[in-house]
Amino acid sequence: MTHPPIILFDFDGVIITQKALEYTALVHLKNKFYKWKNTEGLRLIDFARLFEESDSKNILVALKQMNKVYKPFIPSLWKRNLFFIKFRRMYPKYEKYEMLKPNLEELLIQLKKRDIHLGIVSNTSKKRLDSFRNKLDLDRFFSVFISRDDTPFRKPSPYPIITALMQIKINFNYSINRDNVYYVGDLPADIECAKNADVKSIALLSGHGTKISLEKANPTYIVKNINNIIEIEQFKKFLLN
Repeated sequence: MTHPPIILFDFDGVIITQKALEYTALVHLKNKFYKWKNTEGLRLIDFARLFEESDSKNILVALKQMNKVYKPFIPSLWKRNLFFIKFRRMYPKYEKYEMLKPNLEELLIQLKKRDIHLGIVSNTSKKRLDSFRNKLDLDRFFSVFISRDDTPFRKPSPYPIITALMQIKINFNYSINRDNVYYVGDLPADIECAKNADVKSIALLSGHGTKISLEKANPTYIVKNINNIIEIEQFKKFLLN
């Protein structure tokens, strides 16, 4: 049967704020001990996301990835390892202060009332996603949660979105029409992921991506704030019916 719209969301910067990572990045970048290089013009969130996306529950894998990613910024190998240990210990202490992005809850309530299916597809770890899922009671709104631990490949691979759609297909007995599936993200990798999965993309300018980089990624739609999603013609028609 024909299904209502399916809207999948990135997590960090779209669903929740990322103040913990940004604060931790700021503290470390101010520490001259590391003898930072090539950080001119690097935003705190860019620096922090390098850490988040390189991290792994396997500490040896994480160390290998971290040393590769941060080599242009911290010349010394042992200092990179020390940075990794300290950063990893510090930012979780401040995540208790993270919350839903402004205006998001009102939007999600409105979409759920119309039986629009909502899901989260993120490159964050399952443990972290589950923690916020419980803390913020995200099951009120979302019917599927996909982390980097739920698929063999991370975004911009299509697998995370495809995995989410497979779960929705099984749970609701739908034949998925990808023309009626949307992915909301705030980085070019999110837009690329949506394209690779053959679904429509919505670039969010109030997240952590820059306007120039998101426009260059050529998304299906660009919105300034999260609540502007309902102004997209397809959703507007559906909500008015």
